[in-house]
Formats: sequence, C-alpha cells, structure tokens
Amino acid sequence: MIFRRIPCFALLLALLSFVLAPLATAQDDDEVVVRVGLHAAEKNLNPFIVPQALPLTHDFTMLVYDTLFWSQSRIDPEPWLATGAEASDDFRVWTVSLRDDVVWHDGAPFTAEDVAFTYQYFADDGGPGRYGHHIYDHPVLESATVIDDTTVELRFEDPVSTFMMLPGGDAPILPKHVWEGIEDPRADATSLPVGTGPYVMVEYNPGTSYRLEANPDYFLGPPLVDTLIMPVVRDSQAAFAGLQTGELDFVTRNLPAPLVSRVQDNDELEVITGSRMQSLYLMFNTRKPILREPAVRKAMSMALDLQSIVDIVEGGLGRPGNDTWTHPDSPWAHPAGGHTFDAAAANALLDEAGYPMDGDVRRGPGGAALEFTLLVNAAAPPQIRSGELVAEQLSAIGVDVTVEPLDAPAITAARRPGPDGPPSVEMFIAVFESHAHADPDHLFFFFHTPGRGVGGIFSGYSNPEFDAVLDSALGVSVPEKQVLIGQAQEIFAAEAPAVVLYYPDGRWGYRPGAYDGWISDPGHGVFTKRSFLAPYASGAAPSATPEGEVRAGAGEEGAASADSDDSADSAEPGESAESESDISGDASQDDSQPADSMDDDSTDDGAMTEEDADTDVAETDQAETSGDADSAATAAAEGDGASVQPASDGEDSADDDDGAATVVTTVVVLAVIAAIAAFAVRRRRGQQGTVED
Repeated sequence: MIFRRIPCFALLLALLSFVLAPLATAQDDDEVVVRVGLHAAEKNLNPFIVPQALPLTHDFTMLVYDTLFWSQSRIDPEPWLATGAEASDDFRVWTVSLRDDVVWHDGAPFTAEDVAFTYQYFADDGGPGRYGHHIYDHPVLESATVIDDTTVELRFEDPVSTFMMLPGGDAPILPKHVWEGIEDPRADATSLPVGTGPYVMVEYNPGTSYRLEANPDYFLGPPLVDTLIMPVVRDSQAAFAGLQTGELDFVTRNLPAPLVSRVQDNDELEVITGSRMQSLYLMFNTRKPILREPAVRKAMSMALDLQSIVDIVEGGLGRPGNDTWTHPDSPWAHPAGGHTFDAAAANALLDEAGYPMDGDVRRGPGGAALEFTLLVNAAAPPQIRSGELVAEQLSAIGVDVTVEPLDAPAITAARRPGPDGPPSVEMFIAVFESHAHADPDHLFFFFHTPGRGVGGIFSGYSNPEFDAVLDSALGVSVPEKQVLIGQAQEIFAAEAPAVVLYYPDGRWGYRPGAYDGWISDPGHGVFTKRSFLAPYASGAAPSATPEGEVRAGAGEEGAASADSDDSADSAEPGESAESESDISGDASQDDSQPADSMDDDSTDDGAMTEEDADTDVAETDQAETSGDADSAATAAAEGDGASVQPASDGEDSADDDDGAATVVTTVVVLAVIAAIAAFAVRRRRGQQGTVED
C-alpha cells in the first residue's frame, strides 16, 4: 500500500519545495545595507582634486579604485592589482606583473596600458593633488612602458627602493579609456567615477550623500556588504546621535573619549579600536627671528608635559608625542623615541641662550619679549583645549602664548608665504594622519629646506646637515634608509622644528546588528576596503587575518596587542594624516575656500595637500574631555531613540547565505527524488499493472 502513496508524497514535496524555495531565495537575496555617517564630503573621489575629507580621503577613494599593492603603511605590501614586482640592481627600474582577471566597473578589461597611462598622466600633471607627488617630485618618473597585457616597466630618474609602498601602494590606477584625452583632470567633480575597486559609486549628491553598491565582478570576490549608504553628517553631535538612534550604523569620526564607556555599555553598539597613525602637533614658523633659534624651540618642547595633555584632552586614550616626530607604530619610527619633559632644564636653556626673565616674561637681547600667537581651528575643540594647555605650560618658563581660534580659510592664509616674504603665522596646531608617518620620505617632504617637498607651508625649517641625511636616504635600500631616517630624527629631536603633542588612539562606534565584519587595518583604521572583503573581514575567514589586524569585537585590549606585535605595519591611534582630522575636529570642506586654490610655490607638491587639508579643510567638532562639545556629544549618546536589534553571536550575512543555500538544495533534492520515484511507479503500472497484481 505504501507504494500507492508515493505519488501523493511526491506531490506534497513538490508543493513544499514550491513554498520554501521562494522563502530561501528571499533570504539569500536579503541585501546587507550599512549606513555610514561621513564627517565630510570628498566630491566625486576624483584623485586629482585636493583632499576635502582627510583623514578619510584615501580609504574612501580606495573603495572605488585600487592600487598595485596594499598598502603604503607596510614595508612589504601585499600584491593587489599587481602580482609582483622586480627591481633593477639600482632600484631605478621596476617591472610589474599584473593580474589578468580584473575588469573596470564599465566592463572593460584592466591591462598594463592602464597602469602605464596612470603613471605617465600623474607625472605630466605635476600637481597639486593627494597622489601625484610620489610620481613627479620623488621619485620622478622617467618613463612607463607596456611590455605585454600583464606586464609594465616603470623607470625612475633616481633609485626608489620603496616603490611597492609609494607610489605602488598609494596611487590609484585609472582607466585609460576614460581619462585619455582629458586635459584638465580637476575639472570634473560631479560625474560618477569608474574604477576596479570593490564598490561602484551609483549615486552622488554633491556635498550631501553617496550610494555605493558592491562590485559583483571584483577579483577578490563580491564585498560582504551589498550597499553603502553614506550621508554627510558634518555635525558631530548629530552623527553620534544618529548612531545611538539607529539612523547610522557606523560613524567615521573618532569616538570621543567620554562616549567610549557609554557605547560599550549599549547592547546595540560596540567599539572597535584601530590604528591610523594620527598625530596632533604644534608647528613653529622657524622663519621668525626668535623661533629661528633651536635653543628657544627646544626649551619650549622640554617645558611641555605631553602626558598631561593626553590625559586632559583625550582622557588618556592616546600616547604622548615623540620628539623624533614619527608615529611609534610606523615602520620608520625611531627605535627609542620618547619625549623629554624638564621645565628646569628648559629654563636653564633659555638663560644660556640669552633670554632672561623680566617679570613674568622672558626677553631677548634686543628687548623683544618671548610672546607668540598660536593659531588653532575654531571648529576643533581638541585643538583649542590643547592650545590652552600649551599656553599654560609655557607660561611657567616665561613664554607668553596667546591662543587664537580661527576658521580654516584664515589659518590657510596665515600659513601661506606671501609676495613680500614668509608666512605671518608664528605657531599653529594641526593634525597629520598615516601618510605623514608611513611615507618612507615623510621627513623629506615636510621638513626639508623649502624648495623640495612642501616645507615652505609648514615650519620653513632649514638645516643643511638634516637635508644631506634625507637626500642620502632617498635612493638606498630599506635597511639603509631606516638607519639614515633615524639619524635625521635625532637632529629633528635636538632642534624641535615641531612638537608632536600626542598620538590619539583610533576608536569607532558601530552597530553590529547591521554589520560586524570591521577589522583594524594598520595605518588605515577600520573604514577600509578590507573590512568588506571575505579574505579579511571579521567572521568571514578568521584564519586569513593578516598579522597585525584586529577583528571587530576584539576590544581595545586585542587592538593594542595586535598593534604592538606588528610595529612594522603602519598604525594609527586616531585619525588624520596629512591633514587635520577627527581628533582635532573632523575635517570638512569649507566651500568658501576651495582646498585646491593654492599658491604655486606652496602647491607644486601634492604632498602639501595631504597635510594642507588641515588648514584648507574646515574641521567639524570632535568632543574632548572637557568642553561643551563633550557634554553635547554625551547627551546625544544618552538620548532616547529607536534601537536596532543586535545580531546574535556568530551571525553574519555569510552565514545567512549559507543557510539559505542549504534549504534550497535540500528541498530541491527531495523533490527530485520524489519525482523520480513517482515516475518509476507510474511506469511500472503502465507496463506490468499495479503493485498488488
């Protein structure tokens, strides 16, 4: 009798598969959408336009574009669009082999023609801009030759042992068929870009929002997040309130210190720490008569209690600056580092230099008082508070400092050399991010005697011995370069053309119920393409986590240990690089002062834009330990609002997809088996009669 029921079972299973398959398919097709609150807009990610949203610029751009290697923050970068590169004995010629499975967003194949075109195009352009200075300034490209579809030869005028870091790990590769024939690469700031990256920009509302969708043909596999919806939220209070209420799933601003514990106590939010090699620094204009003297600058450096500044401004969530400048997590950091805080020695040094006390202030040989104006960004509370602490501490050694908060365009104007001489600024506080610390030639670009690099818009520092060491370091092997950079750092520490006040920790709040794959990519923080790719993202392939990376949910302890274990990789305790960033106040473009409107002398080098954004870019509020911004952000975090149900432990979109696929497969197999059985029974009936017969 049971065989008589087989057709009925087959029919039931078929109906069941018909009902369940759409449900499974719907589950499989569930779109993973992450809403990211950007602190500033970066126009249409045109690589030739001066950065508007540092320190976000590079990693935002790299969601759409790709580099030959990843990344500039590693001495031994990972092949990306390239599969490898071989250098000539003198490091002047690099032969790069390329992947053969990459296509542009418009479907055109990626070939060596695109790489050769990109490098030549940047070289011919000559800046200003974020990327080209490592192609037209140092190293200087001599020629780019296509060998075959997957091989290109790049020849430079001088040796460049660190090509795979810079420019290989930094410059975005452009589609020749799109950019060829464009005479002014900065003219287009609105059209949708074409790249090879993991995301395709499908919508851009200038200054307001972006929508990026996953590239299904990406050579490392489709990203784990299908859609990135990215509104520009310039107000920090609104951004963190949006994270609290569920309107946002991630905020690109560094999480203010007072909010860290509150976010950690919120069941629907988590904190991930990471490293972007950010620094907040005090720059001296060494072209001013008194500030030209190394003894005066060094005395002021020694009078600063940097640990107290970290404790007050960042609630202790950071590291005091090194007198040797370079971020301690950079592969180019001085092995000793450290800061000398000794107010008594500072007083003695000023006495010896001929600046005796006259009441509460010291005066020089001509009677000029040691009085200075310190410019800070009025939209950046950490800069303001840090400036106040600097002024307070320097007053103890007879140096009178007046803190003057200004908007970004005003600071930019004060820092520009004018037609009649050097800039009018005396001191200013600003922020740098990873490119100013991971770049093998960072000291060369920022502190070489003006005329090379972009020192003219910073301190104007000039020391022939310092220059000679850095010039020698340009063309040697990596081990030799590290030794020479160490020597230059010691000169820097002795003469103090600038003082790093602190390196802020990188910390971000996010909503794991929306996406929990964030990782810390040393030198990039967590808002980086590798957070969205299965070979790297948290929970996707744990065994594939590159050394030094931190998974979401690892917590501050895990991040700290990973960073310390991977000191060769660039890291960042905050966010900002060549420009002022979140910790000093999130960067946001002031439309009244276009970032790319620069004087020729100060903008010949695109590197200037990396840091120049700290003045060309207006910064939005970043809360500090004491101040109105803190209390406002704290209030926002504690406010009422709709909450998002967090995902259960171990759950992610990849698991959902696997479960859906399993359901579909099981139902289909059962239906097929039942159908075959039913067919067999009917066939037997037709040939031999019923089973009972």
